[in-house]
Amino acid sequence: MADDVFEGSVFIDAPPEEVFRYFTEAEALAAWMGDRAVVEPQPGGRFIVHLEDRVVEGRYVAVEFPRRVVVTWGRHGSVRLPPGGSTLEVSFSRESGGTRVTVIHDGLPGAERELHAAGWAHYLQRLAAVAGGATVDAHHVPPHLIEGAD
Repeated sequence: MADDVFEGSVFIDAPPEEVFRYFTEAEALAAWMGDRAVVEPQPGGRFIVHLEDRVVEGRYVAVEFPRRVVVTWGRHGSVRLPPGGSTLEVSFSRESGGTRVTVIHDGLPGAERELHAAGWAHYLQRLAAVAGGATVDAHHVPPHLIEGAD
């Protein structure tokens, strides 16, 4: 795997048709990842997630229900990872009566890979909980995920 790529996955006890919406519906996306979101799930459409004082911005590249979503990704105001500066590919595969969600985050420069690896470990667990029907505490960005971020 290249130094600028993070890959991770999580099993979710729900079918792909249900889990897919957590990347394409604003309220569902915000339930596990941010405070609020703006999504336009078609190629070229906006993908924006507000996480406390940080904003992730990008555009949808591909939306293939219920198998795959690809978005560009970056942080508003960032020099190291500006909006659209990396690419996130999310795939949804049937597995054991549920869904295996795999994320491949490509184009992460330097320390961003480590920061995003920690972030995805945190957020994929939140996604699994919410998509599996659980309620999670109000969103917050753990301090170790913003250390060193510009």
